[in-house]
Amino acid sequence: MGLHEVAIGGVFVSPLLIFALLALPLTKGLLILINKTPLSSLIWHEMLFICALYVLQFCVLTIVVGMLW
Repeated sequence: MGLHEVAIGGVFVSPLLIFALLALPLTKGLLILINKTPLSSLIWHEMLFICALYVLQFCVLTIVVGMLW
């Protein structure tokens, strides 16, 4: 139970690093979808929104995959 290190080529890698790397393309994909809709005009501070979206996706990935792991 819980998250354990993953051996990649004999090097132990934290699963949080893997989740952080997985959250990057998810964030980019959501940003593309948001920019194609009128929702993008409601964003006040774009960089703050991107950072918050990334952190949210990282947390959700960690919780969901952590429960299944």
